[in-house]
Amino acid sequence: MVFMLTTLWQACGQRSTPSGDKILVFHKTAGFVHKSIPAGVRAVEELARENGFSVEATDNASIFNAQDLSRFKAVVFLSTTGDVLDEAQQSAFQQYIRSGGGFVGIHAAADTEYDWPWYNELVGAYFKSHPKPQQAAVVVKDKNHPATRHLPDRWMRTDEWYNYKSIEKGIKEFC
Repeated sequence: MVFMLTTLWQACGQRSTPSGDKILVFHKTAGFVHKSIPAGVRAVEELARENGFSVEATDNASIFNAQDLSRFKAVVFLSTTGDVLDEAQQSAFQQYIRSGGGFVGIHAAADTEYDWPWYNELVGAYFKSHPKPQQAAVVVKDKNHPATRHLPDRWMRTDEWYNYKSIEKGIKEFC
């Protein structure tokens, strides 16, 4: 989650004064509901306060239309699961991204929209499984990218580490 929030911060330009940029945090679930969603929303809101952008959080998919999406600099899928957008909403979201809108997927965002190939390309892979939370070493592979240049070369973290399937070719790994 730290990496994703850092990426979001980078997308908003690292401002310390209000920019007027607004981020949509979408957390609809049609499968497993993560108890961490409220904490995730609070974390993005705190990041917003610290960096001069604002947040609108919702689980209402009706916001996925051209007019509403145009209000946001980026959309965050926060622990979304299952089929959360209908065809019209998918089309609006796809056009939003193609028009330059930003996207950040946090945690179970890869456990979403399995029947939508475009979304698989966007997130890079689909969720397959995960073991119980455990400690692992995170190794930074690209120290030059803005989202990773502040990170140590290696650090230990206890987390729920995901295994993925349908991994898109050409993905650039940062860690």
